[in-house]
Amino acid sequence: MEASPISKPPRRTQAERRETTRAALLDATIECLLEFGYSHTTTTRVVERAGVSRGAQVHHFPTKAELVAEAVGHLAALRADEIRDELEKLPQGRRRAEAALDLIWKVHTGPLFTAALELWVAARTDGELRRHLMPIERKVNARIMSDAATLFGDQEAEGDMPSLLLTALSAARGLAWGAILLGPRSRSSAEEQWQAVRAQLLRLL
Repeated sequence: MEASPISKPPRRTQAERRETTRAALLDATIECLLEFGYSHTTTTRVVERAGVSRGAQVHHFPTKAELVAEAVGHLAALRADEIRDELEKLPQGRRRAEAALDLIWKVHTGPLFTAALELWVAARTDGELRRHLMPIERKVNARIMSDAATLFGDQEAEGDMPSLLLTALSAARGLAWGAILLGPRSRSSAEEQWQAVRAQLLRLL
């Protein structure tokens, strides 16, 4: 009896190979930012972790500033998609406002905020990084504001909602920033502080 021939997997297209390489570089960059910080995230480290060639990195992202800014934008887009899925599950009424605030806090205690924080600080004195980062930052903020109606419901999205959402975001960022700078031991304190701030925000909402 003849053995059936083993079918070969279909060859990937050039576009598929390109996207695979880009995704590997972006994921490796985020991992390096979280593990080593911006100053010690080198393109050499990223290339090694991504398992691609130096030439491939330069082809897709000629500079470190462009690479790290795109990586944070990539992570923000992925997180935004996850948040939209979670938004569909939020309850209605007062419980929706509570859940929405908890979702805002969750975003600011995850890897996206930590990686972004590394770049915000570095961008203060790195003009090239700032040029790449600002358009991404504006895009992320615009998407957050556009999701206000989905977060809190159409009624709450009117009137003072933009300023209240900005207050919530600023509070979450400040507490999360402090927790990162002070280390893991401050996490429980930051959680307690957020619960107090959350209660005040619920009164405003």
